[in-house]
Amino acid sequence: MRGWLLGGLSALMLMGAAGTVSAQEADPVEAPGTQDGLTDDDLALIDDLVRQLDDSFAALGEQFGVESFSIRPMMTALLGDVFKGLPDEGDYAFTVDFEMYGVTDTAGLDAGETDEDERKRRPIYADAQACAAANRNIPVIRFERVEMNGLSGHRCTVSGQSPDFEDAWVYVSWLVLTGPEAYLEVTTGAAVASEEDGYALTSQIGSERLTELNVMAAQIETLAVDTYLGGDEQAAPDAE
Repeated sequence: MRGWLLGGLSALMLMGAAGTVSAQEADPVEAPGTQDGLTDDDLALIDDLVRQLDDSFAALGEQFGVESFSIRPMMTALLGDVFKGLPDEGDYAFTVDFEMYGVTDTAGLDAGETDEDERKRRPIYADAQACAAANRNIPVIRFERVEMNGLSGHRCTVSGQSPDFEDAWVYVSWLVLTGPEAYLEVTTGAAVASEEDGYALTSQIGSERLTELNVMAAQIETLAVDTYLGGDEQAAPDAE
């Protein structure tokens, strides 16, 4: 039996600025056997995730004064690659989640006057070791310092065993860019959990999708950067 983590990635993952993990109970929902690599439930979930991404990019575009554009065909294909071929065997739950946030007025961030639409800046890490230490030593599989258009920051991707749920495999990729007049934060994550079959199964399922997750995270980050740049140039941030 396979299912979905109804609480979303926050049920297992470290979405907070300090890299903390929040525990949340969620009962898996049974999914039928696969056909051509994707079930009807897979397709419905992918459609819902793409809708959420569309809404997020529309909100980001509004924040940066850019006309929104649909990312549905591209993201439907990328999410299909992530979900394709999930095994029928084993008792596990799988989830993918996203979060993006950007502002052109950073006064609230700098003053710490946060409300539901504002937050503290995420720390900018100097290297992979600093990113790992801030995220409870989940292995860092990619780290880059990033500089672009007056903004500086980092891209950090972690993947491995959850520090709080020993049966769970987790993946998170962050792009954080900050400057005196703008701030952009993009998070892409995934998690696999199985109390019955344990980390041997969840790490296998997650690791088999690592390339597809990296490709998807990179594309989401590029689209977010393009939105910040105003949509006039199709350029990803330069990495050092």
